[in-house]
Amino acid sequence: MRLHQVLEARWREFLDRCRRSVENIEVLENGSKLVVVDNAALIQRHACRECGVHMYGPVERDHAFNGLSFIHPERFEESGWAEPGFAAFVSSIIESGYNPAKMDGVRARLRELQLEPYDCLAPGLMDYLATWTAKKAGVIAA
Repeated sequence: MRLHQVLEARWREFLDRCRRSVENIEVLENGSKLVVVDNAALIQRHACRECGVHMYGPVERDHAFNGLSFIHPERFEESGWAEPGFAAFVSSIIESGYNPAKMDGVRARLRELQLEPYDCLAPGLMDYLATWTAKKAGVIAA
């Protein structure tokens, strides 16, 4: 088995275990405060219109992550959820007005917390996305 096949198989297994349809996500309180941040975005991030905290984001378009909802378990009241393993899209805080000159400090702090900072997704997820795209385009066998 080739390396990309092994990686794809592992990520497919992971995504199948994590896949959550939007129908299976229930907002228990203050759902009326949630608004989609960007209707054109792949991930339909639902955030609080008052404080801006992102709660969850389903993927509903034709994409490798279709049917998956990104959730923020750090917001859960129950224990037992996996700890975050990396920090994605770190540079995006600049878009909210954060000083770009201070980004090295942000990344250093994330590493201190044992969260590898990425300005995309973790390498394995990026490999999975690239494999899905290549298969869809017919560049590699499905």
